[in-house]
Amino acid sequence: MKGKGPLEHVKVLITRGNEGSSETASLIEDVGGVPVVVPLLHFQPHEDQWETNLQSTLHMYEWIIFTSKNGVKFFLKALKRLELDLSSFSGKFAAVGSKTSHYCKRYGIPVSFVPDHFTGDDFAEEFISKVKPSGNILIPKGNLARNVIASSLISAGVSCQEWIVYQTVLPANSIEKVKRIIDEGQIDIITFTSSSTVHHFMKVVDLYSLHVNIQDIPIAVIGPITKTTAEQYGLDVKICPSIYTVNEMVNEMKEFISNRPGK
Repeated sequence: MKGKGPLEHVKVLITRGNEGSSETASLIEDVGGVPVVVPLLHFQPHEDQWETNLQSTLHMYEWIIFTSKNGVKFFLKALKRLELDLSSFSGKFAAVGSKTSHYCKRYGIPVSFVPDHFTGDDFAEEFISKVKPSGNILIPKGNLARNVIASSLISAGVSCQEWIVYQTVLPANSIEKVKRIIDEGQIDIITFTSSSTVHHFMKVVDLYSLHVNIQDIPIAVIGPITKTTAEQYGLDVKICPSIYTVNEMVNEMKEFISNRPGK
């Protein structure tokens, strides 16, 4: 029942993009929490001259590696703009994580490799040892995504090219919303699902000098990379699940609230 559960009346700020925010909000509501949704990410296509070269070079890649669902989504949009048929690609596909893999299969992209550990830091070593790539590799990605996979592959002597297929921007109409919510003390927990959400949130905090307002608000993150980013800004990360999913983050949130003083 809404309003009853481990997070009863706990107000949780959800900062992820529109596409995933409703899913997170439902999970919060299911355990009695009050989701406060202010998307700090908006994704839009990125087009440049390099894209047009793909018409003659796509067939040259042995592997295409997807690091996120957005990478898949905007890769397919780019192919549509270029009038390229994916069925003409004779190489293989890899996905960093089960959700990205499922998203690929949903759109008819056969995934030949998914690592045991779903971080870019672990991917390259496992990919090289198990797949032993010998040809060119393409990584469609966002403009703010890390380059750890490409760097690791190149360092190991593998030919790898990154392709920016989408841009991540801070929605203008969310800036005032964040300011008002923080000013009015409406938040009990702040959640971040990526480093980009942290960067954009802190832009608003810096813009309006809200550091004091958020210093005692516990932070929940989805994994170690986002945790590191948050801590670099001096944020107090209290919740970070060992399994990097929103479901597990909510489970950890429940445990945190249940164990806090006064409960």
